[in-house]
Amino acid sequence: MSTAHTPLFERLTGLLTPLNPAELHGLLCGLLCADESLSGAQWLHYAGEILTEGAELPMSVREVLAKLLEYGIAQMKDSDGSITPLLPDDDAPLTQRADALGAWCHGLLYGLGLGLGRVEQHGMLSEESQEFLRDATEIAQVGFDADEAGEADETAYAEVVEYLRVGLLLIHADLHRAATPDSSRLH
Repeated sequence: MSTAHTPLFERLTGLLTPLNPAELHGLLCGLLCADESLSGAQWLHYAGEILTEGAELPMSVREVLAKLLEYGIAQMKDSDGSITPLLPDDDAPLTQRADALGAWCHGLLYGLGLGLGRVEQHGMLSEESQEFLRDATEIAQVGFDADEAGEADETAYAEVVEYLRVGLLLIHADLHRAATPDSSRLH
């Protein structure tokens, strides 16, 4: 993970305790997959429900959340597919990074559920996307229990991060394709 994301992750950690910034980013990614036109007001509403159970968000938190929305939108619109889950830096202990990965998956699934609550999911997602969602559900429940991570553990972690990145792109493509009218089907 690039150290360019670390200040945002650390700032979110300080401002949004007890919510994990990775979970918040996952939530945002899920919402943006379901609705590319997610507004700032909608985002603050969803985040506020989770962060403060509906209470008013402090201005400093609102500002950080607005920047996170801008960041998420830019990532999703990036044509080179470089979106990456917002996770702790690679220097953080693997247990912390693995926990954040699970939290990101939890947020993604929750965001997709909120965003697709009024839409029938079956038929919108390819078999690969449905498999990815089953995998993300399992990843959200898995932890890492070793005191020291070996090279194989680090490699496995990197592979899971890449799998989540590609799976997110796949979900986004499926839902975007489903939302775009097929001009060849016009009568």
